[in-house]
Amino acid sequence: MPRNRTVRLAVLGNSVQRIASSGYSSSRSSALKRRIVVGILVLASLVLITVSFRSSALNGVQGTAAGILRPFEIAANRVTRPFRDAAGWTRGLIDAKAENRKLRLQVDQLRQQLILDESAVQENVQLKAALNYHGPASIANFHQVNAAVLVNPQSAIDQSVEIAVGSHDGVQAGNVVVASSGGLVGTVARVFGSVSRVTLLTDDQSAVTAADLTSPSAVGLIRRGGGGSDVLILDRVSKTKPVNVGDTIITAGTLGKGALPSMFPHGIPIGSVTSQSNNDVNAFKNIQVAPLVDFTSLQSVIVLVPNR
Repeated sequence: MPRNRTVRLAVLGNSVQRIASSGYSSSRSSALKRRIVVGILVLASLVLITVSFRSSALNGVQGTAAGILRPFEIAANRVTRPFRDAAGWTRGLIDAKAENRKLRLQVDQLRQQLILDESAVQENVQLKAALNYHGPASIANFHQVNAAVLVNPQSAIDQSVEIAVGSHDGVQAGNVVVASSGGLVGTVARVFGSVSRVTLLTDDQSAVTAADLTSPSAVGLIRRGGGGSDVLILDRVSKTKPVNVGDTIITAGTLGKGALPSMFPHGIPIGSVTSQSNNDVNAFKNIQVAPLVDFTSLQSVIVLVPNR
């Protein structure tokens, strides 16, 4: 090989090594610089966050930055608002259609139930007429005297109200009193010329024979619950009788052919079952009933006076 060619190759190899070495060192230097810059930015961010939380020195800067960015925020909000409105309208339309289908289904079910109920009522009337059946007295068999409530209970001990009708209106002691909404209130205890005092259903001395509307064989005695609360207890119901939460409790009226008729007509709503349970200690079911009437804020009542 010629001498000059060997020299050129040596020089060329040495140049390549220097270029490679220079490029490698420059890449390391660039990576180190980037790390330093990132570290400085992170440190600055931490410092600014700490200062913003512990001092109000940056409030002006933050306010200025917020003012500068506010136009961009408004513009972005205006651009995205149509899309948000369209998405909300579409979602509302889908929900409305689903709710409409659900309501239509409920209406169809209620319409079918109404037809069945009307058929049962008509059949009941026809059977009673055919058998000449006389059922227990109901509210329809009484003369209704409307009265305003003059005085509501003054304390937890006082379980009575004063109403604006009396003997001049045909009211007598023992008459049953119901709320304008139909729920049982109590009985007339004392009668004067134009006013009467009514003992509420929540009085300790009050007791009403009641039955489950869904399960008429579940008959017991309604009395006030313990602890001075307005919760009622349906007592002395056999454990074998079905009673469920949500069932409506009504007055049972006269049971069988007893010689002592009930002073309460049949079918007056009293309340709804809130809980029921059995235990080994009690021989009967433990049934709690929430009354339909708010006995602390009665405005008007109806006195049921027997027809003469």
